[in-house]
Amino acid sequence: MRHDRPPAIDPLSRFSRRFRLRSGLACLLAATALSIPLHAEDPAPAAAVQAKVSEWIKTLQLISAEKAGWETEKQTLTDLNEIRKSEIGKLDEFIRLAEDRVKELDEKRQSFAKEEEDMKQWRRDLEQRLAPLENEIRPLVKLFPLALREKVEEATIRLEENDPEAPLQSRMRDLLAIVQAALDFHRSLSWDNEIREIDGERREIGVLYLGLTQAYYVDQSGKYAGYGSPTPDGWKWVAAPEIASSVRLAIDVFRTNVPPRFVTLPLGHATNPSN
Repeated sequence: MRHDRPPAIDPLSRFSRRFRLRSGLACLLAATALSIPLHAEDPAPAAAVQAKVSEWIKTLQLISAEKAGWETEKQTLTDLNEIRKSEIGKLDEFIRLAEDRVKELDEKRQSFAKEEEDMKQWRRDLEQRLAPLENEIRPLVKLFPLALREKVEEATIRLEENDPEAPLQSRMRDLLAIVQAALDFHRSLSWDNEIREIDGERREIGVLYLGLTQAYYVDQSGKYAGYGSPTPDGWKWVAAPEIASSVRLAIDVFRTNVPPRFVTLPLGHATNPSN
């Protein structure tokens, strides 16, 4: 049995046929719309048709305008929606950053609170340690030679006043100044001129201190000389006129008035005070 394939249709012919059909249909509609006023004896039907066509055209125009307006409004709403989404995203990010900041500040607040409590505890501990040190140093201040006391005079006055209302940092500063000055003095030789009453007269003497453990004195005339050492009641001095020349030589060597040399001086405690 033989089957014949249908002939192939040219796309251009198909388009031409479709175009002719649409054109014919359009002409038919136009002829129908225009045939009424051409063959009717009364022009009213033609006017009615024209009115309907005019209304139809206006309707199409209105629909087209509404459609165009809706498309514009739709685009505007779309843009506004995008803006809203962007603002919501920024607001969410702001909220997240704010929450992180609040968390960070809370952590810092807790850290500062702990540091504050640690500082208060440190202050309490320091005050508990500082008071015994002050009580220990206070009686030793009266053993300070005049030259040493003059260096820390204000600090020693405040220490001896023992003001409980004094700021803790001031008390600590005064105590450190006194202790440091005493250590520096004790580690070195010191010389000073002092006015002292000897044999009922005020005499100027030179005093050579070997730290805070021993001292020697001699007056300008070389007649009065002696040595001293600290006791719980203060410095006590023993008259020793026989060492006057040695003390004078030791002072001159210390002040570099003469070339360096060995000087022999007695070491001892003032068990028999002369003044």
